[in-house]
Amino acid sequence: MVNLLRIEGYKARRFIPFYVCLGIIFIMIIDWFTQGLKQETIDLYNFRSMHDGYVEGVQDCSFSFLYGMIVAWFAGIDFTNRTIHRAIVSGTKRWKIVVSKLISTSVMVFIFHFLSMAGETAIYGKVFGFSFEGFSGSDLLWLGVVTLQIIAMTAFYLFITVICGNVYTALFACVTVSTLGGNVLRNFLRGNYIYEHSFFCLSKSSSASDLIPCALCAIIATVALVVAASLIFKKKDVAN
Repeated sequence: MVNLLRIEGYKARRFIPFYVCLGIIFIMIIDWFTQGLKQETIDLYNFRSMHDGYVEGVQDCSFSFLYGMIVAWFAGIDFTNRTIHRAIVSGTKRWKIVVSKLISTSVMVFIFHFLSMAGETAIYGKVFGFSFEGFSGSDLLWLGVVTLQIIAMTAFYLFITVICGNVYTALFACVTVSTLGGNVLRNFLRGNYIYEHSFFCLSKSSSASDLIPCALCAIIATVALVVAASLIFKKKDVAN
């Protein structure tokens, strides 16, 4: 497993789409930071502090389509170029391949989410003043639960990628599903208890009533998806 993780880390550091997406996020953050917040937005949502930016950023699912794309691209390319075939022939267990890819892609997705959250917090800090007033230990716990949800979300996209077995099909499927799940459905299922505690909708607050069900759902979903992906992968032709 350690060697697999080293290989995944090596490939991730040389995965050009990852850096392209990072550059896009940086450009967007700089643009947001330059423009600041519109007064009508401040008045509408009653934003008053830098902590409000953290609250908005930690639960933001706006880049869910990007997360699906990165997972499908990074994991799917190994199916297409037969890298996975070589790993299997060398005796590597398939569940270890699934877990190693889940870890590597989860790290990439978390980096995107963390940068987006930090950028949004900084933008609010510029407008209202850089102050840690309102922050508490529960905010770190909140981020921890969101991290579990990100892992579950990544496991879902990895599950789709394993089913597709091809980078192009996986890209189309993951981007479509992530767009629907993270950007479209939230407009129709806003307030729905099940949806708002799933990994498609990151935890809305730092209260125990939100964090506990979100954490449990994320853990159960991750385990179930990894097991399902491993079983499906095991049944696939080794050439895939």
